[in-house]
Amino acid sequence: MYLKSLKVENWQCIEYTKPIFENLMLFIGPTNNGKSSIISAIMFFLGYRNLRTKDIRNLDLPLELEGIFQNFSQANYKNLKDFIYKKELTLKIQKFPNYDVQYKIKINRDWKTITEETYREIISHIPILYIPPFQDKKQINFLVNSLFEILKRRNISETLMISSLKKLANSLQNDYVSKGLYRNLLFEIFRSISEESQKRNHSIIGNTIVFFEEPELYLHPQAEKELYNAFIQLSNLGAQLYISTHSSNFISLKHYKSICIMRKHKDFGSRAFQFKGRLFSGDEVKYFNMNYWINPDRSELFFAKKVILVEGQTDKIVLGYLAKKLGIYKYNYSILECGSKSIIPQFIKLLNAFKIPYVAIYDKDNHYWRTELEIENSNDKNRSIQRAINFKFGDFIEFENDIEEELYNEKRERKNYKNKPFYALKTVSEEDYIIPARLKEKIEKIYK
Repeated sequence: MYLKSLKVENWQCIEYTKPIFENLMLFIGPTNNGKSSIISAIMFFLGYRNLRTKDIRNLDLPLELEGIFQNFSQANYKNLKDFIYKKELTLKIQKFPNYDVQYKIKINRDWKTITEETYREIISHIPILYIPPFQDKKQINFLVNSLFEILKRRNISETLMISSLKKLANSLQNDYVSKGLYRNLLFEIFRSISEESQKRNHSIIGNTIVFFEEPELYLHPQAEKELYNAFIQLSNLGAQLYISTHSSNFISLKHYKSICIMRKHKDFGSRAFQFKGRLFSGDEVKYFNMNYWINPDRSELFFAKKVILVEGQTDKIVLGYLAKKLGIYKYNYSILECGSKSIIPQFIKLLNAFKIPYVAIYDKDNHYWRTELEIENSNDKNRSIQRAINFKFGDFIEFENDIEEELYNEKRERKNYKNKPFYALKTVSEEDYIIPARLKEKIEKIYK
């Protein structure tokens, strides 16, 4: 069976949130914004860890976790059919001030109190593997034993791959394993599990939930991408992988439904931000995917405190350079080159969906040498950008008519637009270059 949603109230830094789960979950967000809190809440709900006093955010209020399970195997359904209602099984854990923990199950539309033993028997149908950023010898042994117990229960036969897996696992249990080697051995293990699962066309670890914190540690970028692909393949074949990461190599716009951004609010605690609807339709999908594959580093937008959307290379290079010159550059702001003005509304749509702050910067393109038709076409695109913006957390800035005219503080001839990034950077990097007041004001607005 599979965990499909979990309501979390009064847990650690979380006042209230309710994430919806995919087989592959990618928990991202700044440090100390709730990634570990949401993972620990899930693990407690699934019986993997005990309740600690510090887990309760406000001791004067009740703690409540309520989860819904779906997609049962035949064996699960047979064992749990008395608890399944409309293809769902719903469990709840409550802890009221000065009272013991209560376990409940929803039968039809009514809640029934059950014992902790009954609760643990129900959730035991989901095996768990937990991989923290660093492990001691005892934790490594527990991980290895848990993995092979899962394979044993699933009657995975002795194959060349399993023998290889055991050798890797034995290496992890050596008296001394460096942190880098430890992480690379884990990488090899998951790559092997994924490859064998693809051969069999099903996950050899079944519906196991793998909690993997910071899988990118000690891996070079190419290995990160390969490990992420292994995660995707495993999740497609039935495993559940809950990944906490700071690396954009584990983020793909194609799998945006897997992304869960944790953000902390000073008054309301941490919350999960997701988007489960349909972002694009028709040709938008094709053009956006093509645009993304040309620049896969654009996944970093999900990690940014604010995203600066620009049309092309000149804007990206020059704006960053001038912001540093003015002393207002911020590394947690990402400048994202969209490729063209036409693509900016699609990125805005994505940022709106995840409520990521942004500013869209575009050229007005009303140069005196343009034809009437070109100007009208440009104005249509400008209006489409403005209409797409959610002004609760987004804004726009319009260059008159483009960044080159802003840089040189003069109208530019059509012939002056060859090798734009090179000449623009050459100009602004000269010692005697003075940023025009109008451009300076716009850059300060961008980085406010």
